[in-house]
Amino acid sequence: MAGNPRGNREGYRGYVSSREFGGLRIPVPVQALVLRDWCQRNGKIYKLHLNENSFAHSYMVLEGMVRNLDGLEGMLMVSMFMLPERRERRQAIYDRVLAQGVDLRFVMEDMVIARPADIEPVEEILSIHHALARRSDANGADAIAAAIAGEA
Repeated sequence: MAGNPRGNREGYRGYVSSREFGGLRIPVPVQALVLRDWCQRNGKIYKLHLNENSFAHSYMVLEGMVRNLDGLEGMLMVSMFMLPERRERRQAIYDRVLAQGVDLRFVMEDMVIARPADIEPVEEILSIHHALARRSDANGADAIAAAIAGEA
């Protein structure tokens, strides 16, 4: 398409999970509605979502999905809290998405990773969230500071 920097890419593939994320357990059909609604409101085509395996710490579907985003503008997730807890795994996902010239959008947080500079705000939020989840006692400030500094 002339004037379209993404060439002939069209639409967004959804990623959903039946597992809890960010303290929420949103049924898959509701997640699909949220993603379809985002596409409709933004004039984008919604491509059928892929559903992650239900067992804990499995990201096989997500990791496979980011390997092949040919023909798409990007991928949608209901929340950034659906990403793996380990920073290295998240970074590998960001790298694959960006290398393909597509973006990764988080609908509930209204955030997007479309370039490397977009990663840090997402990582800051996730680092604080994971530090708070690990430490709920009064000395949690040290864990939060370490997580923000990338030491946790």
